[in-house]
Amino acid sequence: MRNLLAGPAALAAVLLVAPAPARVHAALPAPCTAKSGSDATETREDSSVDDGEIRWTASTKYRSEYRHANRAWSYSGAKIKIVPDAATTVSDLNYEDFSDARSAAAGVWSRHPGPAATDLIRFNKARMDTYDAATRRMVAAHELGHALGLCHKSGSGKNAVRSVMWPDVAQYPDVPTDVDQANMKRLWG
Repeated sequence: MRNLLAGPAALAAVLLVAPAPARVHAALPAPCTAKSGSDATETREDSSVDDGEIRWTASTKYRSEYRHANRAWSYSGAKIKIVPDAATTVSDLNYEDFSDARSAAAGVWSRHPGPAATDLIRFNKARMDTYDAATRRMVAAHELGHALGLCHKSGSGKNAVRSVMWPDVAQYPDVPTDVDQANMKRLWG
């Protein structure tokens, strides 16, 4: 009987002196890289979000890319809903194309404030058509990040963070990172 009790007692003693498991720290929000202008801050007013959602329409050839972006920003715990526009709602955002070989931008988000105005994410076919599928997804996720109110993050230097909001298309991931989610939480709760 004594040996039967010794095993559980020894186990309890080991558990009492064992160190607590390390806590996983959540990522901190990252600052904007711009010092002035609309990309210097993250505000709810500088977004396409209306009543906790973005209602979208699309008239672009980059269907798989914008669908990827919509899914990527609809991660578990995201407070902003990204849903297709319906016949009874007003579109907040439209995905569309343009072509300008002189422009270095592969995608551009533009805000159009006002009642019933629709913001735009425009994909530059002159650039997008030269990219592989993964890079096109990066562009779409990045531009939707702007529509959600996020600014550019640092992609180089000693304060670099891993973010879909890096301004350099060749280096950022195609899904929101923990830093992006922290910035979303700070902005939207």
